[in-house]
Amino acid sequence: MSRKSAKRRNRLIAGGVVAAVVIGGAAFAIANMGGKDDGGGAAAAEDITPSERGFLEPPIFADRVEAGELPPIDERMVPDPLVVGPGTYLQEEYLDWQNGRYGGEIQFSALASSGFVNIVGSTILRSPGQTTEASVPNVVSEFEHNDDYSAYTMSFREGLRWSDGEPVTTEDVRFTLEDLYGNPDANRPAPSWLYTQGNPAKPLAQLEIKDERTFTLTFAEPYGQFVADLNSWIPSYAELVKPAHYLKQFHADYADAATLDALVKENDRNDWQSLLDYKDVPHWDVGEPRGMGLPTLNPWILVESGENLTVFERNPYFWQVDSDGHQLPYIDRVVVNRVVDSDARTNAILAGQVTLASGGEVSLNNMPIYKQNAERAGLTVFTTGSFNNPLQLFLNRDYEWDVEGSQWQAVMNDPDLRFQKAIAASIDDKAVNDAVYFGLYEDLDPSWRTYDPEQAATLFDELGMTAGANGQRTFPDGSPFVLTLTYTGGQSDFNPVAELLREQLGAVGINVQLEAVDDTLWGQRKDANQVMASIMGNDGPGWPSGISEDYLPAHKGPWAPEQYQYFLSNGERGREPDAALQEFFQLHTSRKEVPPQSEEGVKRWEALETWFKENYAFIPITGAQVTPTVADQRLQNLPKEGSPVNLDVYIGSPGLWFADADESAAE
Repeated sequence: MSRKSAKRRNRLIAGGVVAAVVIGGAAFAIANMGGKDDGGGAAAAEDITPSERGFLEPPIFADRVEAGELPPIDERMVPDPLVVGPGTYLQEEYLDWQNGRYGGEIQFSALASSGFVNIVGSTILRSPGQTTEASVPNVVSEFEHNDDYSAYTMSFREGLRWSDGEPVTTEDVRFTLEDLYGNPDANRPAPSWLYTQGNPAKPLAQLEIKDERTFTLTFAEPYGQFVADLNSWIPSYAELVKPAHYLKQFHADYADAATLDALVKENDRNDWQSLLDYKDVPHWDVGEPRGMGLPTLNPWILVESGENLTVFERNPYFWQVDSDGHQLPYIDRVVVNRVVDSDARTNAILAGQVTLASGGEVSLNNMPIYKQNAERAGLTVFTTGSFNNPLQLFLNRDYEWDVEGSQWQAVMNDPDLRFQKAIAASIDDKAVNDAVYFGLYEDLDPSWRTYDPEQAATLFDELGMTAGANGQRTFPDGSPFVLTLTYTGGQSDFNPVAELLREQLGAVGINVQLEAVDDTLWGQRKDANQVMASIMGNDGPGWPSGISEDYLPAHKGPWAPEQYQYFLSNGERGREPDAALQEFFQLHTSRKEVPPQSEEGVKRWEALETWFKENYAFIPITGAQVTPTVADQRLQNLPKEGSPVNLDVYIGSPGLWFADADESAAE
């Protein structure tokens, strides 16, 4: 092994023995953790003396504990910790769980500061993978709901603390709901999932404080979907439970006026409201410099954030443990190195400067390179399923809705949906799969659509979209037809897929104009309803469980954004929904009454999925996505090859990863 490779691998401190996980009795009871260690097992392997309660103090904290700067682990750990093992974060069939050992650093490579590595483990409830049917308390220790799912009572874990050591109490919930979302002066609208049935046009959850640990949220109507929201990292705990003791210093109702004014100026904000918004960092952005100092419930704390580097270190108050008594996370530090583009990231991976890369960070077209260099670079290269759909084609039903005589509206409003059906039948999914995804994506489910260019031509002709002398089709009134496809260059497959769509649609006479824009312009065009058609991925595998709802008409590629505005505003804004969209909103709202993966919830999801297919809300371009992963060979507790859950989901649970022992790697 080369010196360069050996140096790289030493970044991951060698791990120890593999221990079986035993979770006995109640879901939150720690098995085999009483008293002193018998001289064997994890404690002996790591030369750590177990505490009186049976926990193993992370060595990185030993000096701080000895100096009195940090309480010992028995005082930091909650009385009733969550014991993590097989089936806690990922179904047992998809993960060969091992208890790990402390130490080491994991390196990521990103185009910007990244907080995504640090969010999934800290949901209010916890279900394995991307399900919500086996929910157990996580941030809370007790959870219950009434019979019609309109009221939810939960209790924080006794002794739960923020990363700075301050207690987590119901004041953190009260401050969030009343002083932020409920105070017009704060100018902080509540997230939609905290409204009844996730609809801001309906009442916000009503809070009742029972005591310092227990509270109840009551909704105006049955809201079973709320169970999924409490499991989801997409809203995360941080939209319901905020560190009041920290944020009050930026709130005019609590802070000294002169001190607050100085903080506004120091942070280059316009007023206290913008300062509060700036300091209350969304969970997606916890790696940004403004996240420094924000107390968290995540596995790691942000300790450095600059132009080229983001560093997280372990949270001494994290409440999850394994059955050997290790306080999670196993790994001490997470380092996110900034790169200028995807090519630089590939070079960093091959140079051994990245411990783990997955999803959008690793292109399928680079898989041969990674596999060829796997042994030399000490890498494991494998594929899994995905939390994401591949790119979908979105046709905007509301584009030019307010333009009199719009020919786009004429074809989109055809009661038989012949335009949408013709576009769908024009796309050769196998050709896209072979050309862009090396034939690795799954075959397209024919219940969504089938490739049939002859049928497409017939449908276009029936609509009056005939081809002229140049072979290009016109609108029904004879005017030139141009399909403008707007998209961002967010991932490496956007451009080649867009080019193939232009070629395939061109073969049936559709003139496609490609418009690649940056993220900022994309957002502006989308918000202004200036996008005729677009390509974008979404979270399809997360829809049945309710973890994600980005199928909504304005969430990813816009497909009916103005009718969605009408729905959200109770008719004050946007376009009145047609009969089809009224049915969609009814199905969507009805689904929210019950938990998504209950027997009734499954039926309601299937009805909604059928609506998507029959109404061409979006058009799948290929079959289900396959996601590549490249990891250091010694990194343990990763999903198995072929697992349906990829690291884009599981990456938020890196508190479970550890480095296995491999003495030869350090030679």
